[in-house]
Amino acid sequence: MEANKITIVSCSGASNTGKYTDEVARRMAAKDVANMVCLAKIAISDTALIKKTKEQPNKVVVLDGCPFNCAEKILAKEGITNIVHLNTTDFEIKKGVTPVTDEKVDEIIDHIIKL
Repeated sequence: MEANKITIVSCSGASNTGKYTDEVARRMAAKDVANMVCLAKIAISDTALIKKTKEQPNKVVVLDGCPFNCAEKILAKEGITNIVHLNTTDFEIKKGVTPVTDEKVDEIIDHIIKL
């Protein structure tokens, strides 16, 4: 992981809100402004990835899609607490209702970049 990039973890859940979090993280990685971390590998206690994530010099951006905040809880379980936590509901996205649009994805990306 490159230290000058944002480290981002997304929930990638099964609803529209999870699609938002996944799309934001993937687009940021594709634009080369973020290192996307695999939440599943953290959930299975991949020690090398957990160590790398903990050692990031900047805060880790964690995107959750709903109030269950699974991504945040998984990271906390592994002791990764130097995070900035965002939820798609912070951007007026309603689970199961709000269609995924490029404009809203870009709004979230712009917000993260300005953090």
